[in-house]
Amino acid sequence: MKKRSTKWLLNIILSIFFLLIVYIGITVFQTSKNPGSLPSFFGFTPLTVLSNSMQPHLQSGDLVFIKKAEFEDIKVNDVITFKESDTKFITHRVIDVKEQDGQAGLVTKGDNNNVEDSMIVTKDHFVGKQVAAIPKLGYVSDFASGPIGFLLLITIPLTGYICLTVFERLSRKQQTNEEIVSK
Repeated sequence: MKKRSTKWLLNIILSIFFLLIVYIGITVFQTSKNPGSLPSFFGFTPLTVLSNSMQPHLQSGDLVFIKKAEFEDIKVNDVITFKESDTKFITHRVIDVKEQDGQAGLVTKGDNNNVEDSMIVTKDHFVGKQVAAIPKLGYVSDFASGPIGFLLLITIPLTGYICLTVFERLSRKQQTNEEIVSK
């Protein structure tokens, strides 16, 4: 009984780890194939926080998940991500909604900053709204996106998972063959 529950728990842990590996692998693959766009998985875009401008809400190294939202649905106090340049994305809190040049605009500010951002976010620069954050997982994601990290965190564990699965199936098949022979 104890052996069976341990094996069941191990299979659950390996399955969760396998799904995490697949998720990171797809994200890394999408990023390498489309460097100008953000990777997305089931509508969620993972981003790593690089500064402490949003402390205490977000820390450097946190992994935030951004979901596309309607620009008009964004309210004051929502945490959003916007594109400042082609390669720079910023995640800050909305502190005001204004109109600029006949368009709605969002005034943002980092929680840990003294002044609001100089750029007013328009619909063209808006990426999405933060829906979740996992502390410090951004460091793992960044490491996994490099060649050494990809090898250590994705290729080797995936190979180990496949070998373990094949070994379990072969040992089950051998046990059933031995039971048939003993009868």
